[in-house]
Amino acid sequence: MVSELSEQMAVVRALRKSKILFCAVPNGGWRDKRGARMLKASGVVRGVPDLLIFDPPPLREAVGVALELKREKGGSVSPEQQRWLQELNARGWVAIVARGAADALRQLRELGFEVRT
Repeated sequence: MVSELSEQMAVVRALRKSKILFCAVPNGGWRDKRGARMLKASGVVRGVPDLLIFDPPPLREAVGVALELKREKGGSVSPEQQRWLQELNARGWVAIVARGAADALRQLRELGFEVRT
């Protein structure tokens, strides 16, 4: 089974190749208690989507795209993630959940992005 991290890395490669302005949100992964406290104090918040795309989608009037990425099989959207997706939608973002890199790239193309792989 392909990991969520490797799926995200494939999407990141395509976004970079396509010169789309984005950033990753460092919410995942193991941290010791001190590191977790420092991240929380610096503003890292549980549930923020994995990738934030700042270019507005060509086929939708929106601020940008918030992408929560899951493995193709397995993985679920947590209540915190669902809340963030809803809040971002309410503020003019397109907030989507994708199952794997291929699904993420398909959804971005449907929004009008010319994503190169």
